[in-house]
Amino acid sequence: MSLETDYDVLVIGAGPAGLAAATALGRVSRKVAVFDSQEHRNDGVEEMHNLVLHEGQKPELYYAAAIENISSKYPTVRFIDTTIQTARTIQVGPMHEFHITNLHGDHFRGKKLILATGSKDILPDIPGYAELWGKGIVHCLFCDGYEQKDRSAGTLGLESLQDLASILMIHQMSAAPLTIFLNGQSITKEEDRKALHVAKARGCKVDDRSIRRLSRNPTNGYIRIDFTNGSQSEIGFLLHHPSIMNRASALISELNLELVPEGGHIQVKNAVGETSVRGCFAAGDTATASKIVSVALAGGTMAGIGAARQLAIDEGLRAAYQAEGASATL
Repeated sequence: MSLETDYDVLVIGAGPAGLAAATALGRVSRKVAVFDSQEHRNDGVEEMHNLVLHEGQKPELYYAAAIENISSKYPTVRFIDTTIQTARTIQVGPMHEFHITNLHGDHFRGKKLILATGSKDILPDIPGYAELWGKGIVHCLFCDGYEQKDRSAGTLGLESLQDLASILMIHQMSAAPLTIFLNGQSITKEEDRKALHVAKARGCKVDDRSIRRLSRNPTNGYIRIDFTNGSQSEIGFLLHHPSIMNRASALISELNLELVPEGGHIQVKNAVGETSVRGCFAAGDTATASKIVSVALAGGTMAGIGAARQLAIDEGLRAAYQAEGASATL
């Protein structure tokens, strides 16, 4: 089968946002290419939660079923398994299009572009952390916390105090007091001292020992913490939100898109997720601080709707311009 290169809309990313955008566009019979690098932020997670009708489903089964459903129902939507390496705008008359290239040098062109490229967690360099990520180390109570209910809980690092609400929510979920593992860090900021004061008022404990490695106790499934001084501790689960980066930071930079200073995600200017570049939309984790599947689905739907509506307007203006032989504007 030959590889088509011209589309109405190019969707980079086949996570929840990309799938939702493709669905919206398919429903108005737009020719769409969805580029799937097959990398997702929740690849290490065993089950999905806080998602209506899909509670406890494995992420890989969710994605496979969604792609099959979209492909079978909407013939104008095509999924292409490849990683996009470059993206740029090309002026075409009074408007511009988007040209993208994959790792193999194949070129694709679209009138609109939707970035649903997601984000990537930067895991700390603690031996054993990566193996426990999503399997005992929880980044979000709403996503994975309920399954740890009634287990002893801890948070990792001084940065955890910046999300005081999550620390305090654990008070409702666990009878045991939460432990804040500072991992050898010293408290120097007044805002951290205030947060710690509130946490202690709710019964939280502080452990300032430096961590050497993390592992799982095969007997009870708890996380075993080995400290640099030779001592050990065990905890039912750890709540930790590592640093995050845009998975497609190179594409974002190449397109010269504006970012939100606090959080680093793409700045969108309206409800349909249009970016600082006309015709380029963003949805999902790469466009919001609320990195939750249901939020990504909603954002993807709105981006698809926004791209479809803008396409229709552009085509109408072009037809009016050709009919009148003059510039047509709204």
